[in-house]
Amino acid sequence: MRLRRITALAALTAAALALTGCAATADAGDTASGTDAPAGADLSLATANGELVLETAPERVVAFDYATLDTLQAIGAEDVVVGTVTSTLPDELSAFADVENVGTLKEPDFEAVAALGPDLIIISARMAELAPQLEEIAPVADMSADGTRQLESTAENALAIAGLFGKADVAQERIDENAALADEIRALAPEAGSTMFLMTSGGKVSTYGPGSRYGYLFDDLGFEPAVTGGDSSSSHGQEISFEFIAEQNPSSLLVIDRDATIGESGQAAQALLDNALVGSTDAWKNERVAYLDGVDWYFVGGGLDTTKRMLEELRAVVE
Repeated sequence: MRLRRITALAALTAAALALTGCAATADAGDTASGTDAPAGADLSLATANGELVLETAPERVVAFDYATLDTLQAIGAEDVVVGTVTSTLPDELSAFADVENVGTLKEPDFEAVAALGPDLIIISARMAELAPQLEEIAPVADMSADGTRQLESTAENALAIAGLFGKADVAQERIDENAALADEIRALAPEAGSTMFLMTSGGKVSTYGPGSRYGYLFDDLGFEPAVTGGDSSSSHGQEISFEFIAEQNPSSLLVIDRDATIGESGQAAQALLDNALVGSTDAWKNERVAYLDGVDWYFVGGGLDTTKRMLEELRAVVE
């Protein structure tokens, strides 16, 4: 799909037309910015770009961030979502399958967004550069998690989103459950020995160490890194060879199959790693190779339910 930019006037006009079409079923006192805030609601939202303060509780949300959808589903606030990226929606978020499609995770359909008349648009890092254009339509909240403090940042984002709808207490219960899981993992992580986190894609293998996208496994949860140093800035990790894996001889391997996750053809991770070099490692010999759920780890990541499943996978690795 070709990315299109529309002017503020066109966007607002489309939004106005959409709202006019809904006027027959709306109360006379309702506005595009929503109604009175629910009891206990906090309309200030801490985002990646600073604090965003809304005038009223959002009633029409467009979300380009699956982690936010995951959190809204976890707290029982699904009904506020009027648009999202449905073309790649994972099964875990099927509750949103019938809302309007608004483009892709990287390329919004500006006209479709404007026509929905949203009072809040939620994005993540994949769409951060397009925030100024989306702001011509409605307030934009960039809920990208801070990868250097992933679990803490995820919890903060969940509380902020839940607070808009007076459901911070619901979110806090889930956060406490996840925190307890994380504590269990911290206590057991040393038993995993030296650990290498891998992603396979297009027949190649990349690794993530401390300070990287998945660095919190080492920096926060206490796994011993088999690899340190290198480039930690790439979201796709640092490409390595099978020889390198054999030389590092990790005690445990954690693996994401990116091709399978995003629906691209390619050699499956299990088949790709099934070779003499990887087979020489202690991880392979001792059957300490865990293939993680790529949808949760790579595609969604950061929602309340997703975080719980990710932590449960890690706990199973170290138990």
